[in-house]
Amino acid sequence: MFLNCKRMLVNILKSVLKFLILLSFILSFQKLYAKDYRSNPEIGSFSVNKTEKISTSKNYMIVCADKRAAIAAENIIKMGGNAIDAAIAAQAVLSVVEPQSSGLGGGGFLIYYNKQEDKIYGWDGRETAPSNATKNMFLSDNKKISFLKAVSSGISVGVPGLFSMLADVHINHGNIKWETIINPAINIAEKGFRVSKRLNKMLSWAPHIKTNELARELYFDLSGNPHSEGTFIKNMSLANSLKILSSDPYSINKGIISNNILLTLNKLSDKNLLTKKDLNDWSSIKRIPICKYYREHKICGMPPPTSGGIGVLQILGILENYELNKLGSKNILSKHLFAEASRLSYADRDAYIADPQYFKVPTKKLLSDNYLLERNKLISIYYANKNVKEGKIKIQGSNIISPDHQSELNSTTHISIIDHQGNAVSLTSSIEFAFGSGIISGGFFLNNQLTDFSFVPYKDNQIVANSVQPKKRPRSSMSPTMIFDRSNTFIGAIGSPGGSRIICYVTEAIINIIDYNLSAEEIINMPHICSRNMYTEIENISSGDSIAIELKKMGHKIKRKDMTSGLNILWKDKNNNFWHGASDSRREGVAIGN
Repeated sequence: MFLNCKRMLVNILKSVLKFLILLSFILSFQKLYAKDYRSNPEIGSFSVNKTEKISTSKNYMIVCADKRAAIAAENIIKMGGNAIDAAIAAQAVLSVVEPQSSGLGGGGFLIYYNKQEDKIYGWDGRETAPSNATKNMFLSDNKKISFLKAVSSGISVGVPGLFSMLADVHINHGNIKWETIINPAINIAEKGFRVSKRLNKMLSWAPHIKTNELARELYFDLSGNPHSEGTFIKNMSLANSLKILSSDPYSINKGIISNNILLTLNKLSDKNLLTKKDLNDWSSIKRIPICKYYREHKICGMPPPTSGGIGVLQILGILENYELNKLGSKNILSKHLFAEASRLSYADRDAYIADPQYFKVPTKKLLSDNYLLERNKLISIYYANKNVKEGKIKIQGSNIISPDHQSELNSTTHISIIDHQGNAVSLTSSIEFAFGSGIISGGFFLNNQLTDFSFVPYKDNQIVANSVQPKKRPRSSMSPTMIFDRSNTFIGAIGSPGGSRIICYVTEAIINIIDYNLSAEEIINMPHICSRNMYTEIENISSGDSIAIELKKMGHKIKRKDMTSGLNILWKDKNNNFWHGASDSRREGVAIGN
């Protein structure tokens, strides 16, 4: 009897402890909610060694979010690997050392330029909703459930697709053995790695992972504090998962790792919608990149379900009506025009971009010169437009569309690579929120990508294109992009993390290169501007102060924000034929070339 009472007491104490942790989690998120964490969840982390952020080379260039990943990619190239092999190696290492942003439990989009074929390929590795998903899964009593509840529960987890997609790409375009490519990540996870400044900050910032016992064991000390910068940690569970993946590239969807994912989710108190069949049925999709000329350059991005490709090309298409090069990058009119063009593009994004297998996205119409000219007519060069709506487009099979403003979070990473043979990769991947759902399986975090769907399927009896449906891929803003010159020669790759603001970050960089001919250092340090419709957001740094004052005079509703982009850019110098690499000053990325 004494033993039974002791067990009851222990169980009660465990329950109290879990409740206190959960309460702390909720209170912390309430504070974050007031800071607009949903659209800008990742804090900045400025690099100390800025010399590693800019590089010039003749042969190859690797630009990604962590030096350890870049070195792994470089070693693969030196072993005879191509850009695809190097990108996969970098992504695998990022899954270990940058667990807050991407990994085995996430998805992504990849564009590949094959130099020998002179052809570009697009690959969709986006997560899908489970077959048991319902249009009302984020509703309770016909009201939206708390985003905080959704993000950290099993119902937010979509079917992961990143590494199965990369396996497909490797089969089609890779040059060396898959096992060889994954080995560097295994070694780092097994032998250990040091916690970076950014990882430490993110561990301190994201309280939802503290409710996960495995996360606490991996990333926190015995007092419950995040491991400090420089702490040496090992992730043996992830090393084991990577070993399985190295011998079975599709294990996340069809093998041992998929079984482990299900075991993890089925242990949760929240209802798990994902099934073994959902994991087995997932497949990558080869998509034709969408391209449009801007000035004398061809810009290519990914089509839906990401809104990135259309969004970037729309903004550029509208701004082509203005001689930005004559205005200059510091002219307030340039800033005003960019904000107004982005405002128009985001209005269309909210209404018309969704999974094309479930909704007939009017891509051709949205990118047509006539349509963009009509949209441009809504811009006043003197004053901000305060009432921007989506363009009027008749959708086949549905005449009534309601916009939604669901904006994904920005725990994302980007890799830009050119190899010595001239093949190039632009890869953006994500697990959605910082550390995804906060749920660990096999040493990696599972995504919460299903919160990228609109929580409501209808608004005022009108259809929401990005509503939840079984097997559907949620809308994204990931914008892996490639640039070609007038002779169709590849000259650049760009991408960034940053949630729904990725579209602005990438478009700004393209304009800074093509119109303003800015240097690498200037581009990665420029203050950001973005209008996702109601407000004109200006990065909360001193160089944005005067911009905010002047745009306010033009009628812009101004919001100062921390805008933590992670631009990783490579492009060719038109004069000297050198490759230039630049990694964003706001994060820990590097550029390595030779």
